Amino acid sequence: MLQPSAVLEERVPDIDAMAGYVKAVELAAREAVVSSGAQQAVGGFIVIAVRPGGRSNVWLDFDALLDLSLKQQLASRVRAVKPFEVIKGPVVFALNVSTWGAKASKRIAPAPQEWKALPRNGSEALEVGELVERLWSD
Repeated sequence: MLQPSAVLEERVPDIDAMAGYVKAVELAAREAVVSSGAQQAVGGFIVIAVRPGGRSNVWLDFDALLDLSLKQQLASRVRAVKPFEVIKGPVVFALNVSTWGAKASKRIAPAPQEWKALPRNGSEALEVGELVERLWSD
């Protein structure tokens, strides 16, 4: 999880629905890896944000550049999974994944390029929910 437990408890009214969503995302990611045709062995993160109103977004942060087909398949299939209900703000989490027998990423947390590129005011650190809200493209 990329947010404190207190934030998740406030924003996720049904933890079982969230768990079901995570399982569905994992299945969609597996299907994407197989259907992409790219047999690239790489580890990294699938970062997911779910907003109130049933909207989700995804960012990929892998340890090596992903094959374009694999990247497109992963993003589109994960976005296609119907998200769980959230209230009072976004819920952001990441799955540490690997493809074709690669080892999982040893990094502690993801840092997608889109997140790094976001202009900041000085050294101000953003809460991850606020960060994804600034980056969100509908």
